[in-house]
Amino acid sequence: MRAKSFFARLIFACLISWAFYCAVDYYAVHNWDNNESLIVRVVEAGPEVAIPPETDEEETYEMLERDTVLQILSGTGGDELMHVKTVRLAGTGIEVVDGRRYLLVWDMFSDGRVQYSIADAFRVPSVAGILMAVCAILIAMTGFRGLFALLGLGASIAVLIFTMIPLISSGWSPVALALASVLIIATVTILCVVHHVRYMLVALLGSLGGALCGFLMGAAMVFLWQLSGLAGEGSALLASTLPGLNMRGILLASVLIGSIGAVLDVAVSVTASMSEFVDYDNDIPLDRLLLAGLNVGGEVLGSMINTLILAYMGSSLPMAVLICSAGAEFSGLMNDPYIAQEIVQGLAGTLGLLLTIPVTAFCFVMQESLRRRDD
Repeated sequence: MRAKSFFARLIFACLISWAFYCAVDYYAVHNWDNNESLIVRVVEAGPEVAIPPETDEEETYEMLERDTVLQILSGTGGDELMHVKTVRLAGTGIEVVDGRRYLLVWDMFSDGRVQYSIADAFRVPSVAGILMAVCAILIAMTGFRGLFALLGLGASIAVLIFTMIPLISSGWSPVALALASVLIIATVTILCVVHHVRYMLVALLGSLGGALCGFLMGAAMVFLWQLSGLAGEGSALLASTLPGLNMRGILLASVLIGSIGAVLDVAVSVTASMSEFVDYDNDIPLDRLLLAGLNVGGEVLGSMINTLILAYMGSSLPMAVLICSAGAEFSGLMNDPYIAQEIVQGLAGTLGLLLTIPVTAFCFVMQESLRRRDD
């Protein structure tokens, strides 16, 4: 790709992203149908002052109040102004900046009083615009390959959000749904990103084999360590909200879903490299081909393990900091069920990555052996 063509595509991607941002912004503001909140722009926000407590109890929370001039945007086009007092709990909420847009909510009391507060920033157009920018720049730099990769990603997200998660909440088996979702995700992804049609089955078998091995390792650790899947605030809240769910099954399902992305990456990388070896030397010895696949997989493995483990550590960092600040000893940390669940996900995903390499390389050699026999 020439430099001029590259920069032209990049500029075009930015223009498309800006147009998409403007369209989403216009639609969201003019079609906001949430009856419990309004989109507003802060025209002027006064200084915050403390509200005297209504009772003399010792455990009272400090409330802050400020005079605020707001421009109502949702559904009105921004022609209406309102002067209100907004309140928030000290130490919570977000800092209000003049000129920015927020969501205004209110509470009505039995005596007729209305209490307003700034609930959150209005970020829908920004989120949509940045997502579109990333997708547009990816397509501009990689062409159809990036487009197909995005199609595979979109299909994977759709399977999880619109199929797996609703069915789990309805009481279906989380493990069975995770296995079916992994099969669909792996198939769609490989169809989108693997360009040698004859090697698609190899990449699929390698990724499914690695994911299954990691899942079996995770299931063994969950059984031996007697984990219930209830560690963590989110799990406990889910179990109390939907008491009929199989929380241990959801933990195992998270192991599968959490590792399939990295496993697919390794399987496709090994398959692509081995196919290049065959294209370069159609008569390469099978033992040499197997060794080449294992060596390439070993090179990829180091960064993939870092990606997987650091992803789990990053998602659980607030809880890890909280546990560390409590002064827990190392033995206590290792015995903590929340830490144990993170270890299960990390080790199971790592084992899945490790075994994906030989499974993929062996399947490739077996297919190549059958092809040569037929020739």
